[in-house]
Amino acid sequence: MKRIVAVCALTALVAACGNGPREEDDTDGGSGTPTDPPTDTGVPDAIAGDLGSINFNAATNTLTVTGLSQDGTPVVNEYTRVATSFVDGYETFTGQNDPLGRHATAFVASRDGVQAGVVMTGPQFNTFFGGSFFERTGAYVAPTAPESRFDVTYYGNYAAGLNGAGPVTDLLPTPGVDPSVDTPSQTAYIRGLMFVNVDLNDLSVEGEIYNRLATTAGGDIDLPDLVLVDGTLTDDGTFSGNIEQDESDPDFPISDASDIGDFAGVIGGPSGEFVAGGTRVTDFTDSFEGEIEHGVFVLDLCVEGNTDPICVNALQP
Repeated sequence: MKRIVAVCALTALVAACGNGPREEDDTDGGSGTPTDPPTDTGVPDAIAGDLGSINFNAATNTLTVTGLSQDGTPVVNEYTRVATSFVDGYETFTGQNDPLGRHATAFVASRDGVQAGVVMTGPQFNTFFGGSFFERTGAYVAPTAPESRFDVTYYGNYAAGLNGAGPVTDLLPTPGVDPSVDTPSQTAYIRGLMFVNVDLNDLSVEGEIYNRLATTAGGDIDLPDLVLVDGTLTDDGTFSGNIEQDESDPDFPISDASDIGDFAGVIGGPSGEFVAGGTRVTDFTDSFEGEIEHGVFVLDLCVEGNTDPICVNALQP
């Protein structure tokens, strides 16, 4: 497990300090022994971050989390569902053990055979904790491409946590506490749209995360589009690759794209009709300093009858 230390918080979100963020080995074992990811998903360490596991029960709308600092392990921490989700397509949960304890926000979604989620704590004591998790139940079944085609497209909403302070919605009150005390904050978060192209012939995976908007303590901030590159699909339906800033984004022009993150996921469902996965991205905009984003995606296969423009175009011959 990695402990991510935000030595210098986002300049647009909280006061700047010291040098940039660093990662340190959590040699003291953290808050407990995290649950290993299921063997059929292979959640990479960079994606999992500090997160040991999530267990989302869509039928009862309950979420338990292991692996984050002071999350109650071995007595797992059950989060509280937020009535109105912060991000379309995902259930939002929050957790805080006591008024001076870290506040965490989670975004989770599930489909038949897959589920995924991301959890991020608000910055406190110069640190934050976060990570993404995904899993599949059942064997891998490859999706069926449209007639005379060898590729398929998945689309949907994207959600992420961001290592800075976000809007206050349910922090426990701290009456009488000295104002100089570093009390908890809620995390900033990101919402966007996403599509993934999977070539079933050469087993390549590409895509884009676009219309990205960060919601912070200071308001909403537009973010650059990201592209998924160099992705590879394995025989068991898992995939991984790199993330770059989109060179074609007119609102955030760049002269040279570089590797700024990772993505990974799994194809699931009775007929391979869903994908679930996570991201980790850093240094993606000049608006912030030392930014780190942990994200999640649960997407649906484009099929005949879908009216979303992504699917309408993806299904054209």
